Amino acid sequence: MKASPAPSEVWTVDFGYDGKVRSAMVVSIPDKNCRLAISSVVQITTQYAGTPYEVTLPRVPWLREQSYCNAQTLQPVAWVEFQRKLGQFDLRVLKDLRSALSLWLGI
Repeated sequence: MKASPAPSEVWTVDFGYDGKVRSAMVVSIPDKNCRLAISSVVQITTQYAGTPYEVTLPRVPWLREQSYCNAQTLQPVAWVEFQRKLGQFDLRVLKDLRSALSLWLGI
């Protein structure tokens, strides 16, 4: 991939475990000049536990079920592992997720 994925975009990502490809939202800023070709993402899930680290996502046609992001799943992903862009959320959703990340990370 030549361009870095942008914040609030949702991609399918090969996380390399159990042969499972999952959806994830990009939370890091784009930087084509970074030394490592990676972006930080938070996985999207349909499971909700009601913790302050979870963000309820708006219903969109490109996600089959009601979905959530859990800030506790923050991880770096190499750009080559991004497979397909599914869509992009409104920047208000990204703001809510970044607030949950700040809470989780204590920053």
